[in-house]
Amino acid sequence: MNPHTLMARANLGHWLVTRDGQALVLERDGWTIRVLFNGTAPAKAVVRAPGAPGWRHLNRRDITTHVRGHRDQMVMFRVGDRVKVGDRVGRVVDMYVETPTALTSRACPVRLVVLYVEGEEPSIPYATSAHHLRKAVA
Repeated sequence: MNPHTLMARANLGHWLVTRDGQALVLERDGWTIRVLFNGTAPAKAVVRAPGAPGWRHLNRRDITTHVRGHRDQMVMFRVGDRVKVGDRVGRVVDMYVETPTALTSRACPVRLVVLYVEGEEPSIPYATSAHHLRKAVA
């Protein structure tokens, strides 16, 4: 994908697109995607989810997936939020946009990486399967 195609797709998805040297920076709702181009080919891409302290590597094929991410689901949670999934309580430690399948809509669904307080292995539920837990008021 060349930078012009990425800019067009990002504009359709209501991303704010800026240039930083040879990189395109896309921002929307606390998400930031940075794609460095070598000529017309993406050389490196990173993403930062809302509330995340740092960047995560993004495969080239996942750039479009994240740009097409389901906006309502992308704003539901931030890294660090306390959530309840089923009967388990945990904290969101990461989020990513899943590649769509024939069974999902054109907008790509969002998955959370949830670490549970019981010390269980993290799970990766859909954002629509989790519920916010309110902070306790002292």
